[in-house]
Amino acid sequence: MPTDARETTSIYVRDGEHVLVIDAGTGFRRLVSDPSLLDGVRSIAVVLTHFHIDHLMGLPFLYDLERVPLREIWAAGLALESVRAEEFVHRLVDPPFMPPAGGLPGEVRELEPPAGSIGPFAIDVRIQRKHPNPTLALKVNGELLVCTDTEYDEGNVAFARGGRVLCHDAFSVSGQERNHTRAEDAARLSAAAEVERLVLIHLNPDVDEDALLRAAQPIFAATEVGRDGLAL
Repeated sequence: MPTDARETTSIYVRDGEHVLVIDAGTGFRRLVSDPSLLDGVRSIAVVLTHFHIDHLMGLPFLYDLERVPLREIWAAGLALESVRAEEFVHRLVDPPFMPPAGGLPGEVRELEPPAGSIGPFAIDVRIQRKHPNPTLALKVNGELLVCTDTEYDEGNVAFARGGRVLCHDAFSVSGQERNHTRAEDAARLSAAAEVERLVLIHLNPDVDEDALLRAAQPIFAATEVGRDGLAL
């Protein structure tokens, strides 16, 4: 859930006039509240890791970005749920949940693992099956990795290898975490994959941030806690 310090997941990547946003959590609203993020932007592509509501609840805000000529939504509906992504977007924005808008907030495109390209962004994709609904691990331009909503997944070690920054789910610090990852296991994966930097994301608001760092940094020193506005 969002807190005063942290919205739900939205990660913004920019290359010139092209913007890629990984997940449309509540943080997606910053594209409206801080218009400078879209100055000079010609296209915006939203890539969804899966269809749980905390990762797409900001998607209707895409309607408010009419000044961006090209707006797209990329999701692996068929690969993850055997349902076209466009149908899931309709469920979210069609009446009675939203007033009639005369169409979808952007063109919906199927994301097909294991790889593809979105504008200038090269996207590698891996399906994570250690969550109640399967999710996607994403790698952008070989550098930025996002692995959220999964238990520790050994297959992500090879997927992350060679990347620079890994944003990884870290929902707890002890016990046997179900559906998510412990901070120490995110650090263990980062060390094995030899990334440069680990950013802990998708955090439980009931878990102290210092406890997350105490669990992770002895295993992988270059660990930090993700916060709103953090520049990677």
